[in-house]
Amino acid sequence: MTQTFDAFEPGDCVSYRLRRAARKAAAHFDKALRPVGLRNTQFTLLGALDHLGDISIGALSDELATDATTLNRNLAVLVRRDLVEDIPADDGRVRQVRLTGAGRKLFAKSLPFWRAAQDEILATLEAGQWADMRSNLRTIESACDRQP
Repeated sequence: MTQTFDAFEPGDCVSYRLRRAARKAAAHFDKALRPVGLRNTQFTLLGALDHLGDISIGALSDELATDATTLNRNLAVLVRRDLVEDIPADDGRVRQVRLTGAGRKLFAKSLPFWRAAQDEILATLEAGQWADMRSNLRTIESACDRQP
């Protein structure tokens, strides 16, 4: 059965609904992380670097599905705060980064704040809803990857 949607109705636009939910979730996590002086985007970068270790900007950009310009702008703030550092790469044309000791400490300190924010949102969902949503989001990502 094919569903019909009104393309001019924002409620029916996949992009609009995803971006709206993402903006609201980002604001929720920004508020929760404020006591440790991080924004949601900065927490995500610290977490990715904690998980991935030393990594090139290109690989990190691919991993996070973000463009290199936005990534470099967000990393610059963390480098200025001595939470992330540039590291020498075999190829001088490639920029690599990693967490500093201070970055690891701040990430660890921020985890309880992130967990509390995460738990608040998950508490509003019924059993299995988050697992279904994650699966649906992966399906959307895959569908977008297949598009020319």
